[in-house]
Amino acid sequence: MKELVTYFKTRESALNLILEKAPESYSVETFHELRVEIKKLKALFELTAFCKKNFKPRKTFKPFSVIFKQAGKVREFQLQQTIIEEQPSFSLLKKYPNQLKKLEAKEIQKFFLLANKRLIKKLKEKHLVIIDFLAKTGKKKVNRYRNKTRKEIKKLIRKDIFKKNEMHNFRKRLKVYQYNEKIFPVDQSSKLISTQTLLSDMLGEWHDYEVAILHLKNTIPSYKKNSKERKHLKTIKVVVTLKRELLFHKINATLPSKTFL
Repeated sequence: MKELVTYFKTRESALNLILEKAPESYSVETFHELRVEIKKLKALFELTAFCKKNFKPRKTFKPFSVIFKQAGKVREFQLQQTIIEEQPSFSLLKKYPNQLKKLEAKEIQKFFLLANKRLIKKLKEKHLVIIDFLAKTGKKKVNRYRNKTRKEIKKLIRKDIFKKNEMHNFRKRLKVYQYNEKIFPVDQSSKLISTQTLLSDMLGEWHDYEVAILHLKNTIPSYKKNSKERKHLKTIKVVVTLKRELLFHKINATLPSKTFL
């Protein structure tokens, strides 16, 4: 299918541009863009596997997964720094911000050891095979996949309320749907209203808080019980947890409004 091939080549080009950048030119946004591009490819592989039973998505995604996971470790420390800096008690912290920067630097170093010319070559070797599958993918099966995922998301959004353990899975499924729908021209009969984008953004922010809270929970015990640093970190954890809870209720309040037209 021509649209799939064109989309893949666009993603391929965007990913190569990122990977070919000099390490010193990487920014927080670069790591974010890298992960988004790989997520788009993973979503595309899911679509392809539905349409072509002999396409192996896990095997195809494996070399991409190596840098995706490592870039994710870098992103976790970057997001942690961003969230912590937004809190009122941030200026009172002494050790924790430096600790985060050191951990981030360590993961960045690991990333560039992995994202070398050998890995980039391995990724490029898969491109022709992937394009062959995409070119032979039929429109009818693609539309069947789109209808299936649209029904899946509609069913999830119709829930009156989400449990916390369901939220992350819904976020991932919504993103897969969004990425794959952008491959094709907008169909007005199934176009999502602005609430859908708002919901996706809120789910992303909620997940960021989840990651931040988990990191604080694991880090706080490493500081002395009566130290000021520990007290300030515990205060920040309480504030971030409250923000997460408020966002959780806001997301659930959005669901009954019916995100789809």
